[in-house]
Amino acid sequence: MRDTLEILSKVLPVIILIILGGFLRKSKFIEQNTITGLKKIVVNITLPATLFLTFTKTTFESRYIMIFLSVFLVCVVMLLLGTVIKKQLNPSNKYYPTIFSGFETGMMGYSLFAVVYGSANIYKLALIDLGQVIFVFFVLVSYLQKLNGRSANAKELTLSFIKSPVILSVVLGIAVSFMGDFSTISSPVFNSIFETLRLLSEMTMPLICISIGYELKINLKGIGGPLLATVIRMVLLLSMASAINEIVIDRFLNLDHTFKIALYTMFLLPPPFVIPIYMDEKEEENKQFILNTLSISTILSLVAFIILIIIV
Repeated sequence: MRDTLEILSKVLPVIILIILGGFLRKSKFIEQNTITGLKKIVVNITLPATLFLTFTKTTFESRYIMIFLSVFLVCVVMLLLGTVIKKQLNPSNKYYPTIFSGFETGMMGYSLFAVVYGSANIYKLALIDLGQVIFVFFVLVSYLQKLNGRSANAKELTLSFIKSPVILSVVLGIAVSFMGDFSTISSPVFNSIFETLRLLSEMTMPLICISIGYELKINLKGIGGPLLATVIRMVLLLSMASAINEIVIDRFLNLDHTFKIALYTMFLLPPPFVIPIYMDEKEEENKQFILNTLSISTILSLVAFIILIIIV
């Protein structure tokens, strides 16, 4: 009972901040453009700062490639399964398969995982996340562009991937880790830079939670379809996560238990929040379906994560 209460006490601040975000929207205390600005700060500054600091203390091993490939393959398989399920449940919505693949790790996963397992373990989720990041940049975005009648430009996709602040921070962090232990360096300038990055990283969780709460809107009309899609997605992904944990992370790589929790955490997350951005504005009904699915999936992900950490 004590462990359960301790876990809930760690997750409760996340829930309170999300509720605060919803209150800020209801009370019209801040406008949507403010939240858009906060999200830009998270994606381009505070989250990269977090990942950079994390990977400077991480020893990158070649065996992690097996995790990248496993996660990437799962994303591809889920997209294909989404096209099959679409024919049965929602044949008129061409964007339907996209809600089955990819994960919103950046704007949700890192905060949830870190609040329970600490910043020292974020690199484990980040390593697992790289496979799906590559999938989103090169497969999911390309797929969405084709749905809108636009040919995917390999050069544009590659450049957007390379210039991504998240990718740059991970690469730079790994590069710094190879240079040795910087914690022993005594330099006012050097220490000030790292302290600034640390302060920025601490802003990530509250800004993300407030943004999620502000944009969490569920349309009760027609909730059945999005709810069914979310449940199907979670059941499929949890089954795949169990298999990867047993075969890859445990048997082949013999990694610690927190890696398994990190994988379960990511596979419980909602689809990427960027999906609606790439949808045709004329597809209003289909876009509303996707937005409703993202909101429902966000709530169920929070509930499922709390259950996961209590049980495991």
